[in-house]
Amino acid sequence: MFKPGKPKVERINLTQSNFLLNFNLKPVELEAYLDEYLIGQDLAKGIIATKICTHFHKAKTILMKEPYYEGVGFVKNNIIIIGPTGVGKTFTIKLIAKKLGVPFVKGDATKYSETGYVGGDVEDLVRDLYYEAGGDLEKARFGIIYLDEIDKIASSGEIIGPDVSRTGVQRALLKLLEETEVEIKMPQEGFQLIEYPDEGKNKRKKLTLNTKYILFVVSGAFQGLEEIVKKRLKKQSLGFLSKIEGKEDKKINYMKFVTPEDLVVYGFEREFVGRFPVIAVFDPLTEEELYQILANPNNIIMLNKKRDFKVYGIDLAFTDSALREIAKMAYKDNTGARALVRVLESSLIPFERVLPSEKITFLGVTEELVSDPEGYLKAMFNNPSSEKWVEAYNRAIQDERKRMIAYLEKKLHFSSDHKSFEITPKRLNLLFEIYKGEDIELLQALERLQHIYHQIKAYETTFSRRNQIQAIFTEDAIDHIIEEVIKKDLGVFSFCEKALTRFEYTFSLLKETTQRTRFCITRTAFVNPDRYLEDLIKG
Repeated sequence: MFKPGKPKVERINLTQSNFLLNFNLKPVELEAYLDEYLIGQDLAKGIIATKICTHFHKAKTILMKEPYYEGVGFVKNNIIIIGPTGVGKTFTIKLIAKKLGVPFVKGDATKYSETGYVGGDVEDLVRDLYYEAGGDLEKARFGIIYLDEIDKIASSGEIIGPDVSRTGVQRALLKLLEETEVEIKMPQEGFQLIEYPDEGKNKRKKLTLNTKYILFVVSGAFQGLEEIVKKRLKKQSLGFLSKIEGKEDKKINYMKFVTPEDLVVYGFEREFVGRFPVIAVFDPLTEEELYQILANPNNIIMLNKKRDFKVYGIDLAFTDSALREIAKMAYKDNTGARALVRVLESSLIPFERVLPSEKITFLGVTEELVSDPEGYLKAMFNNPSSEKWVEAYNRAIQDERKRMIAYLEKKLHFSSDHKSFEITPKRLNLLFEIYKGEDIELLQALERLQHIYHQIKAYETTFSRRNQIQAIFTEDAIDHIIEEVIKKDLGVFSFCEKALTRFEYTFSLLKETTQRTRFCITRTAFVNPDRYLEDLIKG
């Protein structure tokens, strides 16, 4: 029978953990990535991006300098996120985990109980991280565990006996938050056992996951905490409170003044609060921010809605006025970005239900449609041949194009990519075609375009070396290649080889007879090769 003993802590091998070994992300870079998807919340994004980058850089430094740092304690940057529903708390951490490439596990604090009681075991969060990492123990050690609804396990102060669902869960989480060994259980098989041939033929031990470098992020709306903060501020400084309350032009988010002591008063164990040195507060979303979320070409809410219609062969486009009307209606709902989904669905479900049965391939969503979906739909069926519907769609397409250009102008202003990749008018059209045709994030469409561009430049280098010349593609030639490989789904190298192989002999001949080594390859080489050859010989 297997006799469990004290788990042996294994040294982490950075050569196996490629993520941490190559981690070099700076806080401003991670914050810039969040800006691509998350509207507003600048202060919270800055705090979270900074502390998460610092967490992994610090772990990397300590591990790379072992055994010199063995005696140095590791204080984790565990984070508490405070904010109302629908402001992007979970979304932010998911984005970061995706960017970093680390395993991510999300749980609901209300589903767990203290070990030994009915309910989920908090250690299951760590085990789920191991499964999420595909059984890669080294990868799992640097994962992120996100626990939502954490405010629901604050003690009410009125419990007599074991507080299984609240304080008990806090205490159960304490050991996970710092460093402990969690035994990994395989589904329906009990504990996972590992064989060590070097230590004996049949010697086996339990597989464990150390939580030392696992980052914990918890979040909640914390209803009632604002009053605790206000009460404290009144006691501390009446002048300060009256000063901030006197700002009528802007509603004050008192949560931004929260302290660890406020969280203790709220119902958290002092030891539990002490394990979370970082507090990030999200603001409620304004109507303008809700509009900006919809106008963001990378917004998954809008892309999903477009994909719903695209499965029926219907292209969906939104006017600016429609987005502002949706934002206005959602703001009244007071549930943040979640309200945007509700308004979109209530406005478009009538069209999603009946248009697939009609010979309709496009729909321009206008303010009029959002305000009165049933009336708009009825009008469409009463007068299906009216130019009004085409005009609405064209107007929506124009607005979407303008939003795309505005986004690109802002992005390229802060990005270094534009120095090597110029967005010409032709490439702008191609980018919009990819974005609209495939209903993908604009960032994905831009990356695809840039990838093709870099392949063309790579071929340019290969072709030059092979022929011992300097071949240079002109911008119009590059635009033509991009357009052809996208529309015909071709490979860059095969497309260029097929078109340019016929010119290699001429390049070689001119090099020998005229000592010419630099040749420009224009669009004409692809669309009218005979004409290009004539011009090449004429010089």
